[in-house]
Amino acid sequence: MPSLIQPKASSASNPAVGRPPMLDESNEKKEGKGAYYYNETESDDPDEDEDMFIETFTFANNLHDPMKILSVPSVDGSKPIDYLSVIGNDTDTDCRLINKKVNIIGTNESSVKEALQRFKNLQIIYKRGKSPTSVVSCIHIPSETEFGIYFCSLNRFAHRTYVDLLKAGGPYYVLLSVLKNDKGDYQRPKYLLDVSAPPMFAGTSCAQAPKKHSPQQRLEMSLEERMKRVNLKTDFSNTQHDIAPDQQSLWGENKNDVHMSRMQTTPPCNPATSSATPPPKSSQDDFPALPSTPRKALLSKGPQRRVVRELPERSGHATPKTKSHSEMLRQYNYHCMRTNLAEGLESVRGFKGNIKLSASLGKILWTDIKPEMQKKIWRYQQVNEILMKEQGIRPVFNGLATKDSAVIAKISETLPPHQSIYAYFEIHANARNQPLLPYKPVVLYMSQQAVHFKKIAVATNKITEINWVTLDRKFDFQMNLQTETLTRMDVKPYSTFLKKISIHPHTRQMTYEDVPNFLQVSEIYLKNTTKIKLHFPFFVEITHVEKLPLIPQTSLGFDINKILCDTGKGEVWYTIELFYSAHDEVFKTNADLSAGKFASWTVDDVLGADENDNGPLVQFVRCLLLFTERSEKVI
Repeated sequence: MPSLIQPKASSASNPAVGRPPMLDESNEKKEGKGAYYYNETESDDPDEDEDMFIETFTFANNLHDPMKILSVPSVDGSKPIDYLSVIGNDTDTDCRLINKKVNIIGTNESSVKEALQRFKNLQIIYKRGKSPTSVVSCIHIPSETEFGIYFCSLNRFAHRTYVDLLKAGGPYYVLLSVLKNDKGDYQRPKYLLDVSAPPMFAGTSCAQAPKKHSPQQRLEMSLEERMKRVNLKTDFSNTQHDIAPDQQSLWGENKNDVHMSRMQTTPPCNPATSSATPPPKSSQDDFPALPSTPRKALLSKGPQRRVVRELPERSGHATPKTKSHSEMLRQYNYHCMRTNLAEGLESVRGFKGNIKLSASLGKILWTDIKPEMQKKIWRYQQVNEILMKEQGIRPVFNGLATKDSAVIAKISETLPPHQSIYAYFEIHANARNQPLLPYKPVVLYMSQQAVHFKKIAVATNKITEINWVTLDRKFDFQMNLQTETLTRMDVKPYSTFLKKISIHPHTRQMTYEDVPNFLQVSEIYLKNTTKIKLHFPFFVEITHVEKLPLIPQTSLGFDINKILCDTGKGEVWYTIELFYSAHDEVFKTNADLSAGKFASWTVDDVLGADENDNGPLVQFVRCLLLFTERSEKVI
């Protein structure tokens, strides 16, 4: 104890020596207390909490698994993507998934809000990617008169020889215009071919009782059927195969718009059986979908007919205020096109990859036509809303312009000199990069001049399809908005497949080998494309397409299974595709989009403002119509 006290007494007796240590000790205690207080303030002070910003994104109720959006697995050698980490790193935020909510925490308010918006965009992009192709049809007629439309069998179309098909199918139909005469009656379509030798309006009771025909009539019908069989590529032996038994026929085929006044003045074919035949339907029953016309007056007599004729005069005071038929048709077509294209463009603003908007010449055919649809004359407004949506008919594009080189030569003569010509192989295959994964279709594009890939597309999705039908013309066109997802070309199995390809330096014939268990070729096309500038910004590409025969070569015993693509021996056809080149620069920004971000362009940048009568969409359609009309004249 004294030893402990002695130092204290010594310090007290000598203030000069003992005081500094006491001051140092006091300062150390204050500094320690101050450091401890500072640390507590950094973690618990409520003022610091105001610098932390929190947002929460909740996935939609109909989305059961958010990881389908937030996680993208590896595809063809690419790295898997975790959008929680990617968006968190891009915005300097902490993003965590809890149940179906993403909690976003950050020190910068704008960064947190940007991350929130990106997750919203990811959900929108995912949902829009699952939407089916939007299909709409536009009916155009190069005249100013009112018209109806009806479905004509492709084999009775006057321009049938100009309509080529890539594969058999059907039965197919085309739309023809039906114009009215001075009495308001629909006339026979101009481009409808005859099928029966007897007069079309010889009588209607004969059509109701086909078993009562005379032997001469049966002979004529059999000759008619034999003539039709010669012209048909598909087996439709019965000329009335799609007529319902309770309907009359008009123009010798499947229409029931029969003039009742003529039916009353024509004697029946067989009076003995006429009483058993049900009376013909009235025009209102036959055409419930048609607007009222003076046809009903034909059933009346005397003054009633004059009263019906006065109706247009009474309502004539309002006619100057109404729009013409051609103007209403143009506005309807423009509305259908722009509405569907605008929705499609909005859905691809967040797509990372290639986007293409183009139009191809060909013919719009129709299938899944029910018998009752073929017995009516329709209005153009009913095609999308009633026939396609409710009745389920489908427009089918034939996929080519022609198989006749002479037709292409005549069209090419009307065009300016070409800007470029290039040839390439389009290789369709099924591929995978792991033996346990399923095969997926891919398309490899390779130059004919050198063995290297230009690009590899692993997915091509059609977003919007516009089927433009020009009545009574040889050509229609289909406008498509589609996306293309590309993949790396330096990964297996593509790099391995490239080593197994060889091109003959003189004949330009290609040989290749499949990659066992990884890549199998299904089809190869050789395409020679001529690019022509019409007038800025419109370009047309005329492509000579040849489907190459794939001929296995004899193995030399070294387990080498070469396959020869025999150039010049395959089926050939031509395609014509038009582009609005200004769109290329707009869509380029989508190639390098960040995760969950939309491109800076808008729908108006691509299509023009809705009220703009001379915007890009209007100019594009005008160019297409001019091109089809010029092609119509030269062939």
